[in-house]
Amino acid sequence: MKLRYYLLDTNILGPLAELKTGANSPECKALEKHWNALNEGAKIFLCPINVGEVEYGLRIAPYDKPEEHKLAREILLAFPILNIDTDLARDYYADLRARLFNKYAPKDKRNRRNYNKRVEEWKDPTTSKELKIQENDLWIVSVAMSHNLVLVTCDKMDAIKKVAGSDIAFENWLE
Repeated sequence: MKLRYYLLDTNILGPLAELKTGANSPECKALEKHWNALNEGAKIFLCPINVGEVEYGLRIAPYDKPEEHKLAREILLAFPILNIDTDLARDYYADLRARLFNKYAPKDKRNRRNYNKRVEEWKDPTTSKELKIQENDLWIVSVAMSHNLVLVTCDKMDAIKKVAGSDIAFENWLE
């Protein structure tokens, strides 16, 4: 059987923390099932975006349960964290973002140079809200693509999936 390596999206880390505290929600049960089905030798990674998102969440959350903050940081330390470097930014992130722009940005070639190149600023016909794309998702997908990892996420990421095609595999361990 083929050995697979995985990158966890940040939205998997909350249910993972819940699972570690003994929670029994449907998401935790699904996550546990997938976790237990992993082949021996499978590797799971995080990236700096995960760290930033978790730390941001911890810094704006009430500090009335320090044990939850400690657990979140322990989970971050439990996985190898892959770096984001110049090659990844150029060869994967820039390419993925350009694919999204070319597919979803307004098509009027005559004025194309005047359009905003930021996904969040596209006005017509699509916006990042309609595409359900966040900048951090682009980086996380780019990290997974650059290392040929399966991205474990509960986000739909339909627009990204359409332009990435077979360059990346997605799994939702919360289903």
